[in-house]
Amino acid sequence: MPETVNEIIAETEIFATSAKGEKQQFHIAVGRPYCVDDVSWACSVRLEGLHNKLCDAVGVDSWQALGLAVGLIRQLLACYVEDGGKLYWEEGGEEITLNDLFPQLAASN
Repeated sequence: MPETVNEIIAETEIFATSAKGEKQQFHIAVGRPYCVDDVSWACSVRLEGLHNKLCDAVGVDSWQALGLAVGLIRQLLACYVEDGGKLYWEEGGEEITLNDLFPQLAASN
């Protein structure tokens, strides 16, 4: 497992306030998926400020590894929010939701 995310392909910084009122900044980053062996790929993931050491997400191909990495970040932030934390694009700004960070396409009829 790499210590840092190599060749970052996507990143952002958000601000947060914990359930105890502590102000925090989270650096979120995902690395380019890389081949581990003949049957698996991995994708580095970073969520500094909340979890400073995360294992790489591992899947059967690069697509699955990338999806698992993004899903891991979403799940960790969902737990943070469920525990009373609040998320913001900028310090002192309006609160955002997980759907703001991880938008979904609307289902069509």
